[in-house]
Amino acid sequence: MTNIMITGGTSGLGYRTAFILAQDKSNKIILIGKNKQKGKDALIKLKNETDNPNIKFLDADLSSVEETSLLVTKLIGEDLDVLINNAGALFYSRSVNKEGIEKTFALNHLSYFILTNLILKNKIIKNGGRIINVASGAHRGVDLNFDDIEMVSNYNGWKCYKKSKLCNILFTKKLSELTEKNNITVNSLHPGFVKTGFGKNNIGVVRLIVKLLMNMFAITVEEGAKTIIYLATNSEVKNITGKYFYQSKINKPSKFAEDKTSADKLWNYTLTTLNKYKLTF
Repeated sequence: MTNIMITGGTSGLGYRTAFILAQDKSNKIILIGKNKQKGKDALIKLKNETDNPNIKFLDADLSSVEETSLLVTKLIGEDLDVLINNAGALFYSRSVNKEGIEKTFALNHLSYFILTNLILKNKIIKNGGRIINVASGAHRGVDLNFDDIEMVSNYNGWKCYKKSKLCNILFTKKLSELTEKNNITVNSLHPGFVKTGFGKNNIGVVRLIVKLLMNMFAITVEEGAKTIIYLATNSEVKNITGKYFYQSKINKPSKFAEDKTSADKLWNYTLTTLNKYKLTF
């Protein structure tokens, strides 16, 4: 049995990925989502659609440092083969989580960092396992400003999202170096511009624009899930780590995403941020 956990797994790209993977009855799927009722509904639907009984749901607000940390305590005893970090959002208006951290940075980067590192620390993922970080081609054209990574000054929702996706790739690059000794691969990917509920947490004109762009240019969730499925299951990539993929092929990310100094700096900055919450990895 292959044990697979998917964050943001109750809708959109995460749900479709779970649906495809659950077709194989030997796969056990753990869905992570914020909304309990939505999670229960997704669980019932997924079991009915796939006839796979080995699916469960755990709720956690991954934009919260505390809730992300507590989620790991619920995972003790699991033996994961694959971790898919997929949860993320775009916030056009600046908002903060329950700990006062800007939400884009908290959800799109810190949740990947906290969840993955605590899973590794508690040996919840097997040696030889795979970690997959859903990033985005949106990372191109921006760099990180470590003096104001949460964009307290001059907040721009789209730029903040782009920077968070750059964080995903830099995180992947650094983590892959640390997990190599345990033969755990870490790769990131761009799924494409996928037609999902992405951006619906915003209101007014922004929401309408996102919806219009999706109707005109977005690919289906089935197409978007292909690279995730490839990285989770294909034997061709079982020994490949630290890479960025698009359309199931290694792709060259931006020059900022390949900068080792930035990867190290982001790692240390994140550790310093989380030290305030007494988190150690």
